[in-house]
Amino acid sequence: MLDHVIFALSAALAQVLTNLDNLAALIALMLVSGAVSSVAGFLLAQMLVLVAAMAVAYGVSDAVPHWAGYLGVFPVGLGLWGLWRQFSSDAEAPASPLPAGASVVVTTLLFLSMSVDSFIVMAPLLADSAPSYRIAGLIGAVLAVCALAALALAGARATSFAERIARRMEKIVPYVMICAGIFILSNTWTDMVQ
Repeated sequence: MLDHVIFALSAALAQVLTNLDNLAALIALMLVSGAVSSVAGFLLAQMLVLVAAMAVAYGVSDAVPHWAGYLGVFPVGLGLWGLWRQFSSDAEAPASPLPAGASVVVTTLLFLSMSVDSFIVMAPLLADSAPSYRIAGLIGAVLAVCALAALALAGARATSFAERIARRMEKIVPYVMICAGIFILSNTWTDMVQ
């Protein structure tokens, strides 16, 4: 049971760290478009990402069970690309790419486009795990998404402070993706095939 809790915590941590850019955008978007549509769009996008990651996990493990661990190449590659981008340019992204009063559909599409890194980490992590660990990882990731939404609601009151913290922590995301990819590539105690 403790190993399932640890796996859920690791999936939650991966979900949080790959969503720091979304958190900063969510806080900024809440000031422009309002809390309800912004948080609803964020939650809907994250649930779609997690459902897609779980669908890929079951599809890959059923189709090619011995190759699921090699999906760890994708988070490692994306993490290396993120490191390269960090050291090659310091361009800041605009705070809010959406117009005032954006709908839930538009905010969902925005957060889906920003959640590719979450999908690239979660799909292989879940695919390379036994079914009971997948459920634990999914529960951990969903709890992390809910915690991020609650943090964004609280952080909307202290926007500049929360955004500064999110931007600083965002610098460690490539390292987390590389570590997650290495974890997936290694033969671990959560694997389906040992």
